[in-house]
Amino acid sequence: MSPDVARHDVVAAPHHEIELKLHVDPARAEAVKAAVKGRTTTRRTHLQAGYVDTPEHALAAAGMGWRVRREGRRWVQTLKAQLPGGPDGLHREEHNVPVASKDRPVADPALHDGTPVGARLRDVLAGLDTAPSERFHTDVWRTTRTMRAPGGQVELAFDEGVVASGERSLPICELEIELVSGHPRAVLAAARQWAPRHGLWLDLTTKAQRGVMLARGDSELPITKGAVAHLHRDMSVDAAVREMVRACTVQVLANAGAVSAGLGGHEHIHQARVGIRKLRTVLREFGSFTPAVDPTWSHDLAEVFKVLGASRDRDVVLTGLLDELQRAGAPEVVLPPLAGDHPADTLRGIDFTTLMLDLLDYAHGVPLEDDLDLTDVVAARLKALRKKSVKLADEFTELDVDAQHDVRKQLKRLRYVAELTASLFPRKKVASFVATLEPAQDALGRLNDLVVATEMFRELAATEPGAWFAVGWLSTEVPHAAQRCSTPLSRAEKAPVYWKHR
Repeated sequence: MSPDVARHDVVAAPHHEIELKLHVDPARAEAVKAAVKGRTTTRRTHLQAGYVDTPEHALAAAGMGWRVRREGRRWVQTLKAQLPGGPDGLHREEHNVPVASKDRPVADPALHDGTPVGARLRDVLAGLDTAPSERFHTDVWRTTRTMRAPGGQVELAFDEGVVASGERSLPICELEIELVSGHPRAVLAAARQWAPRHGLWLDLTTKAQRGVMLARGDSELPITKGAVAHLHRDMSVDAAVREMVRACTVQVLANAGAVSAGLGGHEHIHQARVGIRKLRTVLREFGSFTPAVDPTWSHDLAEVFKVLGASRDRDVVLTGLLDELQRAGAPEVVLPPLAGDHPADTLRGIDFTTLMLDLLDYAHGVPLEDDLDLTDVVAARLKALRKKSVKLADEFTELDVDAQHDVRKQLKRLRYVAELTASLFPRKKVASFVATLEPAQDALGRLNDLVVATEMFRELAATEPGAWFAVGWLSTEVPHAAQRCSTPLSRAEKAPVYWKHR
């Protein structure tokens, strides 16, 4: 620690930060700021932070953010980290230490010693060859006030400013809602008030994540794939459903936030769809076991899924097949613009924001008790899904298109339930079983893409005669793709099961 830096006599204890971030359209910034100020006492603070990491961003890879920030006239060193079980969209570990210094202090890991998050920092630093240094910085004006919300008290913080690394920068315009006291659902209740009133949408991407993207020279945020659901056999079914919903919302919100902010691409849309499909599977397979599940959620998720699917079909299925078609001698075809709602518009919409707040509220609510055996319930669903997905392997090529597509959907549901409930069973056996499903899922996915593309090119042929070549080529490819599904489906049918259902 440098000689002109000293710890304050009182060091803040580590705590779990509970907050949500809502993106503010710059056109609405003044209205939001005025609403935060209201007629009550507010604070306006200039925040200037430097974030430290290695050139390879080892801390970010470990789910950590480490900064030294000037808050008005004082310096505060902060270490944040995802919870040990992974992100959940609402909670993070945080440790703040005020630092007495004339100039910007150098980040000192010793200030976090004696805390769980500090121990995690030491573990990461011990394996580094390069010492961390500043990688990016933020310059933000924050307007804050506290308010009551159903279930507790929250702090509203409207931030406007910039995050920058070198010559690259991004604007910051967001409303943070952080729990001061009470139940975490108070944060969600406040978000329900502010989002529709000011056209805000959920964006859980942190300033640190945006800064890392800039420092790396990337134009898109990282893809977020499925989070892990932490289940145990003594849980009620409702508690297990809440945990699986929590894991799925992490994947949906992270990728949806990237798309909404213009910092995501086709793969983010795809992964948001995967997360939504997992949510629909959880609600479909287990929702009837708990009265706390709202049956309208499945319908509303399906509507969002449909919008994202239209974009995915056009940008991935059609565009992905153009190279193959050109190699086969197809004439050039001009694709029409995307019809209907754009994914970003839907993901910024109040309907989607309200739906995700409902799901977060459920996921973080108090579980209901029941007399059911969770493992038995899960085993029964796995058994039923396996029977539906592989029982027709030998006659798959004889099925009509709709029946083949149904096999694909059942296989996806089987895989998702197996992955989300893996912690209830021997992990190696679950991993082996899921591995046998993957070739079949890949083959069925290829078949589905070809079928979807056939219909899309058939519609396109009404205005683009050159599309008829694609229709003919695809009509030949589809039967071959169906035949290639039979062998992996047969292997999946023979895979040893790892569950027992009484």
